[in-house]
Order: sequence, then structure tokens, then C-alpha cells
Amino acid sequence: MHMSLDDGALRGHMDRMKVVDANCSVFLARIATISAGYPFRGKVDELPDGEVAVIQMRNADPVNGIDWPNLSRVALPRVSAKAFLAEGDVILSTRGGRNIAYYMEGRQEQVVCSPHFFVIRAKRQAILPEFLAWQLNQKPAQDHFAAGATGSYILNLKREVVEQLPIVVPPLAEQQRIVELDAAAKAERATLTRLIEIRTAEMAAIAKRLLAASSIRHEQRAS
Repeated sequence: MHMSLDDGALRGHMDRMKVVDANCSVFLARIATISAGYPFRGKVDELPDGEVAVIQMRNADPVNGIDWPNLSRVALPRVSAKAFLAEGDVILSTRGGRNIAYYMEGRQEQVVCSPHFFVIRAKRQAILPEFLAWQLNQKPAQDHFAAGATGSYILNLKREVVEQLPIVVPPLAEQQRIVELDAAAKAERATLTRLIEIRTAEMAAIAKRLLAASSIRHEQRAS
């Protein structure tokens, strides 16, 4: 007896297969290009002032992100347009105990990063750059980087290790949901940090008034 799937059942089967395929992991090199930052010759701080903003390791913080106001802005000769960071790029720090990824939003200026970062550009629309940056910062990726890092004093991450990182690519809707949850978590963390700072300042002011008054009373009794 010959059996066949009707159109609805066939579409349902294909949709399930797409979800399975989308959740499979692929090497990062399959879905993104990975290149080193701008090849500066010498120290950035010794270059003449200009209009190109430079992201260095000291400007990148795992919690606060890129310190844009304090970037060095220098003059660079004959820079290819490909060297400039674009919206949607992800930069990954290559030195130190943690290799943090930062998503690049659109900027009204030309920006490059130092060679101590990899520039990662998604080749396919199947993955959101924000989601890619989030995944690079999670424990599985960080463990992969740590296992492949080289160096005895300062750990260094090689491109081959990054290229061979397994990346999970769920459906775009799920990626977007995770990106939004991560943004909400960061906003909540920033609010809590600010509240802690305010409370700490209040307690310092109370201590200052209390201890100053006690010191005055002690001096008056001593005289």
C-alpha cells in the first residue's frame, strides 16, 4: 500500500527539520570572517591627532563596554575602507584571561581597533551580530578560548582557535529574544550598581558628619 504525506503534514515535517538544522552548531569560520585589527606600526599614542577613533584594550570593559569618549583619535594614512569598523561588526579581545566580545553599533565617525582584537563579521543573515557577541561571551566559548590560548605570562588567542569555535544558530526569533533579555539584564545591573553607589555615598556622608561631630566634642573636652 502506497502512503504519502499531505501538504500540511509535509510542511510541518520540513519546518521541524529547519528548526533542527538551525540549532546545529557550525564552526564560526563558516558563518563569519575573522581578521586582525588595524596593523599599527608603533604606539598609537605617538601618532598625530586626527579624526580616526582607535579602540585599544584599555578602552574595553566587560561590564561597561567601549569607553567611547576616551578613545585616542589619530590621523592614519591611506586607510582602506575595509579597515573601518561598521555597524554589526563584533570585536573580540585576544589577550588576557578573558576574551570578551563587543558588538559595534553605528557611529558617526571612523573607527578602527588595535591588533589586540579580532574583527568578526557575519557572512550570513541567519545569525544576528548581537546574538553572536552574546554567545562568544558565554562559558562554552570562553572555555574553548581558554583551552586554546597560548603564552606563559600573557595569554594570547590565535585566529585558528576562534575559527574553530562551535556556534549554535537558533531561529532568528529566538536569537532576538535572547538579545533583548541580555539587554534587559544589563540595564537592571546598571540600575542596581547606581543604587549601590548612591547608598554608599549616603553612608559616607553620614559617617563624615557623625565622626566630625564626635571629633569636635572630643577637642572641646580636651581644651
